Amino acid sequence: MNSRAQIACAACGVGFAVLFIAGWWWIAGFVPAHAPLMEAADVAAVYGDHTGRIRFGIMLAMIGAALVIPFAGVLAVQVRRMEGEHSVFAATELAAGSVTAVILMVPTVLWSVAAFRPERAPELILLLNDFGWFFLLMTFGPFFVQLVAIGLAVLSDRSTPPVFPRWVGYFNIWVAVLFMPGGLITFFKTGPFAWNGLLAFWIPLVSFVFWFLVMFAVLLGAIRRQAAEGAR
Repeated sequence: MNSRAQIACAACGVGFAVLFIAGWWWIAGFVPAHAPLMEAADVAAVYGDHTGRIRFGIMLAMIGAALVIPFAGVLAVQVRRMEGEHSVFAATELAAGSVTAVILMVPTVLWSVAAFRPERAPELILLLNDFGWFFLLMTFGPFFVQLVAIGLAVLSDRSTPPVFPRWVGYFNIWVAVLFMPGGLITFFKTGPFAWNGLLAFWIPLVSFVFWFLVMFAVLLGAIRRQAAEGAR
């Protein structure tokens, strides 16, 4: 029984939340998000005035983003228990979770490039900054697919007792829906659907972190029950 390895992978979800938030939010200062209406000179000033903090904080966030992969791996193991040998939802969850990790990493690279040469033309720094925010928030699709796959697997689980409680299925689907407004940031520079707005940024951000913490607790229970069943 590989329960210790599974618990370690589940803990990576908490590790991601801590490292990404600490680096991206507290150190780099990317929360609140840069306003879409900021002028190029103002955006360049942010990178020029806080170059060291941004470089270090974004690097920490990048390291944290990699921890999403083992977390997706242990989720796939538990989803496979629900489905059996031919586990379509488990494969979908693992693939979508791995793509989610990439989506988290690419913006950190873009923001790091912007901070690498803060003396470059402000318009170029503005472009990199815009690209980073769009890549982070507008590409919600893989995370949406990942959560819907988990939700459908949980709701179709007929094992007794179920691997995850039934409410976890509804929880995953609702969190997936909360990420959909991110697809609208291309149309808005102000308001709740802008990349710094309530519906496109704040609600998805809080939901994203909360999802990792909830799923970590649920995974621990499932792994421990699996270990107890294997020891009988």
